[in-house]
Amino acid sequence: MAQKKLFRDAKSLIEGYELTAKRGTRKVYLIGRPLKSGNVALLRYVSRGSGSERVRERISTGVILEVETDMIVKRNNEEKVRLQRVTCDMVNSDLERTEADFAPSPKNRVQVVDYILKVGERALSESGNRHSIYATMQSLANHIEVYAGAGVTFKDVDKKWILSFIDYLKNNALNQNFQRAKDEANRKKVPISQNTQHRLIVNLNYVMNAAVRDGVIRSNPMKELSKREKVAEKKGTREYLSKEEIERLMATPFTHSRYNIKEAFLFSCFTGLRYSDLCMIRRADFHRDDLGAYLRIKMVKTHEPLKIYVPDVALRLLPSTEDENTPLLNLPKNDYANQALRRWLEDAKITGKKITFHCGRHSAATLLLSAGLPLAVVGKQLGHLKASTTEIYAKLVDEAQRSAAAKMDELF
Repeated sequence: MAQKKLFRDAKSLIEGYELTAKRGTRKVYLIGRPLKSGNVALLRYVSRGSGSERVRERISTGVILEVETDMIVKRNNEEKVRLQRVTCDMVNSDLERTEADFAPSPKNRVQVVDYILKVGERALSESGNRHSIYATMQSLANHIEVYAGAGVTFKDVDKKWILSFIDYLKNNALNQNFQRAKDEANRKKVPISQNTQHRLIVNLNYVMNAAVRDGVIRSNPMKELSKREKVAEKKGTREYLSKEEIERLMATPFTHSRYNIKEAFLFSCFTGLRYSDLCMIRRADFHRDDLGAYLRIKMVKTHEPLKIYVPDVALRLLPSTEDENTPLLNLPKNDYANQALRRWLEDAKITGKKITFHCGRHSAATLLLSAGLPLAVVGKQLGHLKASTTEIYAKLVDEAQRSAAAKMDELF
């Protein structure tokens, strides 16, 4: 099959996706407005009335089509246009029925998967962050499509449907990260965790509340569920490494990949940086003042600015380079990095813990709290927006200390 043509400027985007102004019988249509960046903003034109009473209204959708540098960008653009045209069709139908003295068509016939993706696109246009609400909406849409198909509408979603969906999450849903291999034989059937089930239900509730605000449904059926019928969050499951285990890793050679996995994981243990941020840090992000060397970045997950002072033990891990703007650490996809990390942990004889790259962040938090640093200081170092997030690590430290006291009782 021939590869689709990439639209590499605003003019070709507008022409290629047929986003030019139209005069016809439709009352609602989509057009594109070129931006100075070369991208295209999607606008919705709504025409009400007829003849001399005809009024046109231009509405910004908040959605931007990007210049297509590769097929990934193209597929994203195609999905954006498709979702906006679904909205145009729905509004157009309602206007035509209203002007013909018919009641507007019921909005609860809107497809749930389409609406979820639209909520995600709306969040992406507002924040520019693909790792926040946008990513969670993509995951929720995928699970609903697997469970009920893409055609399920809000009219179908009631308490019984939601309870059945929860049952699917508990007993049949698979971790999508292990289902992406092109070769079906390489796909692992790993059930999603209890906390993932909990987050998906929280996200579904978020979507239902948004649908109420948008007038798609009258009430949120999630409110009919009792607390017992939902999936509870599993507390206290964060794994971390002790100071002695980190020292053992530092002394253990890493032989499982050409990537900077050892350097990146230890850097995370010393600074608390997430994997997504480790992939992006550049020499230009490091600065120095009277207090020492510090890193200033915008976090990938939250899109919030972060300034942290970096210890010398972490700085020594970074490769030397004169290039200011290329990522310092050569890193693969997170799944591959976690596999190599597990083999390295086995070499260091660290067993009995389910350690992933994110556990480097957990380790930094628990080490700093164990050393007596105030909760607020540790929260700022990790870029937490809420103190309650940092308190989770404080509880882990308390539990470890209680275990130490219990062990002393056993000894004496």
